[in-house]
Amino acid sequence: MILFDIIQSYIIKGAIILIILQAMFLLQGLLNEHTEKANLEGELSTTTFTFSSDMRQAGYNSSVTSFTIAETSKVEVWADINNDGSPDRVRYYLDLIPSSPKFYLKRTVNGGTALPAGRNFRKFYFMYFDSLGRSFGVPVHPDSLKYIKSLSIQAMMENSVMFHDDYLRSYWQAKIFPPTLNK
Repeated sequence: MILFDIIQSYIIKGAIILIILQAMFLLQGLLNEHTEKANLEGELSTTTFTFSSDMRQAGYNSSVTSFTIAETSKVEVWADINNDGSPDRVRYYLDLIPSSPKFYLKRTVNGGTALPAGRNFRKFYFMYFDSLGRSFGVPVHPDSLKYIKSLSIQAMMENSVMFHDDYLRSYWQAKIFPPTLNK
């Protein structure tokens, strides 16, 4: 009888340890998921803040047409982004990440080296509007670039969750009205 009680107690202890381990793995998975989501949203927030700041400066201290390229996944503007009194040529475009369906959002200033402004984008889509809110066909014809008064952006980032087959997605959408273009 004593041997049976000892075996039974070990079985109960083993079951309790298994339940505790299972709960710990579940909590670790949830922690990983929340951490990845926070990282993804932080990266999207940083990228979109930089992009929005540059676009709000479109036309500032510039005597030339503000937009020089206006496509669905590429935009180039003249803007005084460093407040030195002379306009800078700022370009954003999507560049495919090798062996992945995702994109880098790359940024160049004055034709310099293209640096990633963000990664893991599934979509970063531009639309352009005139002063009456009518959208332009994209790509915007070079003769119509001077009539752009605002732009709309839709962005989606995607990243996989560690130890899961799931993907996390984070979205951002905004309409930007550069003050210097809307006087």
